[in-house]
Amino acid sequence: MNETGIIWTEITWNPVTGCDLLTSGCAFCYAKTLAEQRRGPAFPNGFELTLRPHKLRDPIRIKEPSLIFVNSMSDLFWEKIDDEYRDRVLDTIEQTPRHQYQVLTKRPDVMLRYSRRRRLPSNFWAGVTIEEQKFVGRLDTLRAVDAEIRFVSAEPLLSPLTMDLSGIHWLIGGGESGNHLMRETTRNLRGMAEPAPRHGWQPRADRYDWARGLRDQCVAQGVPFHWKQWGGPNSKSAGRELDGRTWEQWPRLPKGKTQITNPHLLASIKQPGLL
Repeated sequence: MNETGIIWTEITWNPVTGCDLLTSGCAFCYAKTLAEQRRGPAFPNGFELTLRPHKLRDPIRIKEPSLIFVNSMSDLFWEKIDDEYRDRVLDTIEQTPRHQYQVLTKRPDVMLRYSRRRRLPSNFWAGVTIEEQKFVGRLDTLRAVDAEIRFVSAEPLLSPLTMDLSGIHWLIGGGESGNHLMRETTRNLRGMAEPAPRHGWQPRADRYDWARGLRDQCVAQGVPFHWKQWGGPNSKSAGRELDGRTWEQWPRLPKGKTQITNPHLLASIKQPGLL
């Protein structure tokens, strides 16, 4: 288990690593880059499928209630992972109700099929990535998943999005980051940030409304909104303020469930009535 710079979670847990690139959002996958750069002792198979059963019990050893992102280096619902191994991951999640587990996929059809095979525990947050309007249909599949919390990650945000967020409990948005955005042609295709006139980076004026649009839809439909970053060469290059403030809202946890206790996360919550 690893602490992480991902601001909407606390810990990453990778009982599986490796994945296949699936859509345009995967083109500059940080996980693939990292795994291939560290091919050897850390990632003996690079970004090829690697089951890590020695990691399965790691959350059991963590006593403090934590927010855990599952498979930051893979996709639990990648077709190459068999259900028997998914069952072992779910066994750990069920054994540790003090934690909340965020599971994000670009393959909601596999998540839905699995959820009908085995009921998802209440501390399992079911999420899908929607990076472009053409993938908004993933929401319909996600809504059919029986989960206490269903969420959307609109990162990297590659187009404006219009969505029906009924049945959705949280939305994260953010621009892409990485050194590939130093190239103007790539930045013009994918970036939400650009070099500032004098120094540093700034949000792109012609794409600012992409973020506003997400926020306004969330506000109108009563969905907590979390704007992660504008992106650039690194996640902090252009900051994360949207119209003069940060947006760090969180979903309300199921009644009677352990609440998030991390003081940094609690201090970042801006809106009353959330969490």
